[in-house]
Amino acid sequence: MAEHFCKVRVSARRRGAVVVLLLTLVVAGVAVALLLGWGDPRARKGYYEGKTPDEIREDLDSQVDWYAMEISVASTMQVEEGQTRVEARLENVPNNHCDQKVRMYPTGHPEDVLYQSGAIAPGEYVQYVDLAYALPKGTHDVTVEFQGYERTPTLVSDEGALLGHNRFGASAAAQVAINVVGSDT
Repeated sequence: MAEHFCKVRVSARRRGAVVVLLLTLVVAGVAVALLLGWGDPRARKGYYEGKTPDEIREDLDSQVDWYAMEISVASTMQVEEGQTRVEARLENVPNNHCDQKVRMYPTGHPEDVLYQSGAIAPGEYVQYVDLAYALPKGTHDVTVEFQGYERTPTLVSDEGALLGHNRFGASAAAQVAINVVGSDT
């Protein structure tokens, strides 16, 4: 009895594609197996069962403390008429867990930015700032807004910046007065 063999010629390109496909399937299978075996089937959501109310309160308070952000700014500022350099004393206190950026604007007009800082690390401060423009003589109510940012950059931040930093919690603000005095005062 004669045997018939069919010779099939497979090009090197097709062989490469088949090898890549097989490797992809193997890697995907290993990844699925690892992910499915990762979680403990006995684990339940939460971890307060068996703790006293005081232990739960202490744990929750420590979580609040971690996400709390302190701000520090001069309560009033003074600048001479026609000048823009003002002593603001913007401080990111050492016990904060995030960098901060500060924005100053006339209260009620957040689109009218008087000053915008770069990132200020915990334990750093900015003594003097230069306002975007000189304010007229008188007292001006200004909002000084602090926004925390994660210290480690991400590929794309929550604000859409490439290699940017995600915001840390909500912003915090203080209302201050900038007194613009005449140069003869």
